[in-house]
Amino acid sequence: MQNDDFFQTHHVSNVIAGIFDDLPGFVYFVKGLDKRYVAYNKKLIEIFDVEDPAGILGKSDQDFMPPNLYKEILKDDILILETGESIINRVELVPRGNGFVDWSTTTKKPLLDKNGAICGIVGVTRPFSQGTTSMNKNEELGEALDTIHESFRENLPITELAASVHLSLSSFLRKFKACFSMTPKEYIRHLRIQEACHKIVQTTKSFAEISYECGFADQSHFSREFSKIMKEPPSSYRSRFRIK
Repeated sequence: MQNDDFFQTHHVSNVIAGIFDDLPGFVYFVKGLDKRYVAYNKKLIEIFDVEDPAGILGKSDQDFMPPNLYKEILKDDILILETGESIINRVELVPRGNGFVDWSTTTKKPLLDKNGAICGIVGVTRPFSQGTTSMNKNEELGEALDTIHESFRENLPITELAASVHLSLSSFLRKFKACFSMTPKEYIRHLRIQEACHKIVQTTKSFAEISYECGFADQSHFSREFSKIMKEPPSSYRSRFRIK
């Protein structure tokens, strides 16, 4: 990619970043072929907790993310840069700063130069409620979703959730996965982990207490699920975001 092409793309990317600053909760970023940030909006600065607005420029996720989470991000970036494949509307728990995580929808695509060659990565992460109202108010899944959010700490039979919205089990599973890109059980696990993240940061409760309050069978089960979803164990997470 020629210097003038890079400058033009970089300039346009920063202009776009300003637009995303006006959209509450949106994270926007552009990375170069070296997977280092060349453009981003203010929300990313908040998440990375950087005082200098230019403090992210030229740095990579390795400078801000724990090793396990960085490895997952790196895996995505390599896939996009080497294959040109995109990640579209992936529903996931995303860090929002200070140890908090929220449901978000992430899209990452290869950035192309004027010759059609891949020259970087452009991505947007938005709060799950933004642009997904139809999912949250889906007439067929609405009552089941309400039950899940009210009672995710309990053992919820999926057959009963399906029956509550007058769908067969197979139809319920198919429609649910089409909306959330995960099964109801996976969704419930993510809700429990989200609650656990907040308790780890906001309280000094033991992990045994947190595992019980969030609906896990025991502390061992909680630790396995937390590490699987958050890419680090609960102890590491608490150490990084310990209440001062």
